[in-house]
Order: sequence, then C-alpha cells, then structure tokens
Amino acid sequence: MRLLIAADSGVAAAVTEAVRRRLPRVDIEEVRTAAAGLTLLDDADADAGFDCVVSADDVGATDALDFLAAVRKRDAALPFLVVAGGDCEVTASDALDAGVTDYVRVRGPEGYDEVAARVERAVAASGRRPVDPSVVYERVFEQILEGACLYDRDGRFILVSDFFAGLYGATPAELEGERSRLVETIREERPGDPYQRLLDGEIDSLEGETELVTPDGESRILSYRFAPLQMAGEVVGVIGVSRDVTERQEREQKLKRAREEYQELIDGMNDTVWVIDIDSHILAVNETAVELLGYSRDELLSMTVHDIDAGLSDDEASALVTQMPTDGTQVFETVHRAKDGREIPVEISSSLVTYRGETVVLSVARDITTRKRYEAELREQNRLLETQRDELGVLNQVVRHDVRNDLQLVTAYAELLAEYVDDDAREYVEIVRKRANHAVELTKTARDMAEMMSTRGVETKPVPLRGVLDAELASVRDMAPDANVAVDGEVPPVTVLADDMLGSVFRNLLMNAIQHTDEDEPTVDVSVTHDEREDRVVVRVADDGRGVPDERKDAIFAKDEKGLESRGTGLGLYLVQSLVEKYGGDVWVEDNDPSGSVFAVELRLVDGGQSDSDQSSPTRS
Repeated sequence: MRLLIAADSGVAAAVTEAVRRRLPRVDIEEVRTAAAGLTLLDDADADAGFDCVVSADDVGATDALDFLAAVRKRDAALPFLVVAGGDCEVTASDALDAGVTDYVRVRGPEGYDEVAARVERAVAASGRRPVDPSVVYERVFEQILEGACLYDRDGRFILVSDFFAGLYGATPAELEGERSRLVETIREERPGDPYQRLLDGEIDSLEGETELVTPDGESRILSYRFAPLQMAGEVVGVIGVSRDVTERQEREQKLKRAREEYQELIDGMNDTVWVIDIDSHILAVNETAVELLGYSRDELLSMTVHDIDAGLSDDEASALVTQMPTDGTQVFETVHRAKDGREIPVEISSSLVTYRGETVVLSVARDITTRKRYEAELREQNRLLETQRDELGVLNQVVRHDVRNDLQLVTAYAELLAEYVDDDAREYVEIVRKRANHAVELTKTARDMAEMMSTRGVETKPVPLRGVLDAELASVRDMAPDANVAVDGEVPPVTVLADDMLGSVFRNLLMNAIQHTDEDEPTVDVSVTHDEREDRVVVRVADDGRGVPDERKDAIFAKDEKGLESRGTGLGLYLVQSLVEKYGGDVWVEDNDPSGSVFAVELRLVDGGQSDSDQSSPTRS
C-alpha cells in the first residue's frame, strides 16, 4: 500500500507513526504543500500509484477542499481523508458535501490511531489493492475480545490482541518480542516445564488458571489454554487464548464466603435445619441435624424426607412439600427417626426460599421431646385433679348432707333437753348445743373450701355487697344470739367483683370474731368504708377478743394456722384470703382499741360501684 500525506511536519509525523503501528508494510510519502502532492500524483505510474491521500485541513496556500478538487480531476476514485485540527475552518458537512472519503477531527494523540483505522478501511473499501490474507488474519487476531497471543518457542510475543495488550498496559507493537509473564508464571508454578512439553509434542494442550501480576502491580486471575502452532509439520510456536476471570473469581469467592457464613449460621442453631426440593430430596442440612439423627452429612444428602419422617405417611409428607404457601410459613408437628431407631417429636416451621437458583423448602425442626413430656405430665395431673375434684365432691355431699343433718338434729334435741334438766345440768347441755353449732359451721367451711378448689379459674362477676353482707349478719345473729353484732352506719349500695362465695368471706370473719373472745356476750362491730373517688370498698369486722400479735398478723391467714388457744381448724381465715385474692382484693388484720382485732377486706368496685338499693344476693347456708 502507498499512502500520500499532505500536512505540516507535526501532523504528518503523527499520522505516519499511527499508520505504521497499524500497517507495518505501508509505503508513505510526506509533502508539505498541495502542489508537491499533485506533482507526486502526476509522476506516479499506473502500477505504483498511491492508494490513499491524507490531507490536513490547510495544505500550504491551498485548503483541503481545493486540494481534493485537484486530486479528483486526476483520479476520481482515489480515497481522500481530511484530518482536521481543533481550530479547523473546514467543517465535516462541507468536506463530505465536497466528496471527501472520510473526515476525522483530531483532539489528542489518540485521535491519530483513529486516522490510521479509517485509512485501512478506506483502502479496503476502494478495492484498489488486493487484500493480503496475512493482514486480515492479524487484524482479526488483534480485535479478538480475549487474550489471544502467538508465542515463539522461547515464550516471546509474536502477535498480541489489543485486549490482551491492555492487561499489560501496552500496545501490541510494544509487546512484540517481549517475554510473556504468563508463560513464565506457568513454567514456575507447574512442574516439569509444561510449555516445553507442549513444544516437544508430549501434550496436545495446556490449560488452567493462574494469577498474573501486571506491570502496574495489579493482580488478575487468568484462565488460559495453549496449543502448538504447526507449520510444515514443525511446531514453530504456541497459540494462547487467555481470559480475565478476576471478576468471576471474586463473585465465586463472595458466593463461597456467603455460603460458608450461611452454613456457619445454620450449624450454630440448636434446631435442625433442612433444605428440601419439591421432590422431597434433602439438599442441605446443618450440623445439629447430623448430631441429633446420627447420620453423616453425606448420608442425609442422599436421602429424602420419607427416610427420616416417622410421623407422616409418604403421601402426607409429599403433600406438605408440594402445597407450601408461596408467601407464608407452614407449621406442623411430626416425628423424626434417628439412625439408631430413636423417635424424636419435632415441630417444623417451613417456608419457600431460593437456593442455588431453585425454589426449595427451608424447614427448621425443633426437638419438642421435653415439651411433649411436660404436656403428658400436665394431662396426667389434670386427670388426677379431675379425679380428686370428683372425690372431693362426694366428700362434700357427705359433709353437707349426712354430717350436717345429724349435727342439726343434735342441736335440736339439746334445746329440747334443756327444758327437762336442772340448772346444774343445763350448763352442760348448752356446751353440747354450742359445740354442735360450731361443728355445723365447720361443715359449711369445709363445703366452701371444697367448692373453691373445684371452681379455681372461674371468673369473677358483679355482686351487690349490701345483700350478701346483710344475709350473713342475719345468719350469724341466729346462730349466736348471745353475741352483740352491730353495723356502724348503713352498708352502701355498691357492686363488687366477686362470685357466689363472697358470703363465705363475711361468715368466716364474723364467726372468727365471735369465737375468739373470752366474753360471754361478745361484741362484733361491722363497718363499710367507700370513697367515691376510689374504685375500692373496705369492709371491717372488729372484735373485743385477745387480739393478734404483730409478728403473727401475716401468718394468721396461712393454711392450718390457728390463733393462740384457738379451738378452730385454721381453715376459715385461709379460705377468706384465698377467695379475696381470687377477687383481686386484699385482706389484713389491725389492732382494735382498746383490745381485740379488726379484720379488713378490700374489694374492687364495678363501674363506679353503684347498684340498686333493693338488689340482693342469695346467701349459702
């Protein structure tokens, strides 16, 4: 190829250098004026004429478009390119309208490489010269978007693609004749000099991955494949194709680290974790599953859920997998069978996730052996409680009906007998009557205790305070006619939170006040305090007995706790406290003035506590 360049020395030298880098076999003539260029065109013979003209926008005293017109008169098909600088007066549209083959505006040194490429394309398109196949092969080789290279037997570059040259931060021309870092790295890393074995025909190809440090110190991972280049039956070099897989390796490393971190996370869980495909095959498990079931990880990964599930049929297990909700969690219970035959009850929580690009089921199985044992124990305890409650009901019937009826009969006969005995004997009859009445009260307390235990957990309800308290006051006055039972003021018409056993609270407190006194005619004062600003009401029962020492005021409500020299069972006050606490209230004991005790019961009001003044509640007898 012959090229005529018409430009000043700076532009001409830059174009020449760029063209020679791209087309080493080109013949170039440089002129400074259009007239000199026309002279060379006129002197060239037909066989050795020029194939292309490259002109600056201003060639001496002639501009590029006038030079073009003169060239076209001599050869209308000769490719003509205009190289325009930054302050060029010839525009691209003017040049193309005038008939130039191409127009290139150069704004820096790299722009001249574009000029060289345009020259090559213009000549090829004109058909003025036959295309040299070797040049075509070189162009194709250079433009391969991989690291294509041709090495000589010593591992030096003969041809280099632009892509691979870019890894070295150089041009293909700069690398030609230089030793390949890649070849040297492979020879150092792999035993037996595999590059020489390739040249000697001992192996057909050489491939792998290695780390290449570029001249600027950057580390890149290259995947390579080498094959011998044979000409006339002789290996003259090696063709190498390399690919930069650094980003792929980084992605794979990140993915590997993520998988390792994920595996560490699930291995650290106390629950077993399973990844299952839609065909019920086990794809992944955590270390807890391996330890709990006794299988190796490889054994589990070769199994399906049917091999370990002892609680569901194969159809039931498969249905759970295939019918997984797409946007929720599926929770169910089953049994896992270990390698040694142990059966482990589990609660499984499953959801759909993406695993290695596929939709799978992620299941977390929690060992509920302890929970199941507790549930069984609780069921047994409930069964025993039901049995005890039934037996208690039978006892309650006996105490309430048979024993109580007999005691009431004793009381009636004692009262009749008192009319037929003398004064000395009447004292003993009175003792019999009192103890019989006391025994009747004990049967009521026993009945109330039994019912309280059988109705634990029953919710409270609104109960009118006045009706219940008045009923119990009347009952106690009948049973203890010698006692002076008085109410300080009126009982306010309020409604409290309680149940049908509220009367037992007041009855036990009233009887406790009468029994724990040395007076023949005990005095019991009842008062009710209601502050409309509060949501509570306090009922106080005061006696004139011996009182309760400070150190026993809390313990007196304990089960089986009796007062000093008490003739009671200790159940009455325990029942009072149990019921009041059930109602959400409180009970305590205070000192009376000048002697005795005051038992206070605090109850919660319902919606301000107001109720009809005539509202009443049935009492228990």
